[in-house]
Amino acid sequence: MKTFYAILAILLIGIFIAVYLVLNRVAKDASTWINIYYTEARVPMFTGFLTLGSFLLTLQTAILQRLKDAYDCDDHARKVQQMRKKGHPVRYYGSLERVGLALSTNVILALTTSTFQMTFGFFRTNWSTALCVSFAITTIFLVVYLTIQLVLAHHQWFNKIEEEKDGQEANHQP
Repeated sequence: MKTFYAILAILLIGIFIAVYLVLNRVAKDASTWINIYYTEARVPMFTGFLTLGSFLLTLQTAILQRLKDAYDCDDHARKVQQMRKKGHPVRYYGSLERVGLALSTNVILALTTSTFQMTFGFFRTNWSTALCVSFAITTIFLVVYLTIQLVLAHHQWFNKIEEEKDGQEANHQP
């Protein structure tokens, strides 16, 4: 968990520095970029990230409950036992816990990004624009990471329900 937050913090700081340097050093006229952000991007970013955070918040429990079913199977129990025999300290629901952590962090980061657009976004400075844009980019990276994790977890869940269905059909055949 500490590693996840450390990577996220380093990503956010790195993106902030990159955006700030682009605004100050690379861009010929930083005020043009700031005006574009202030007039055209700030409000859509506010509504978009507010919607994203609210959407993920409402679905968080349902997603985790549904994915828990994927881990309640013999195949996952065997994998965990094999890892433990090799000396790895594996938690049974560790993968689900990491998805939940990414989901919760995504909700918080999306709502924070939305709030930043309507607080720091009012200041027409290089640092405030860089801060708002860097939070938005970091949130997008985290959404991509979460999507990948959810796809992998859903794949495991679909395999489980497919095996259960095959087992039911095998028991009902004469």
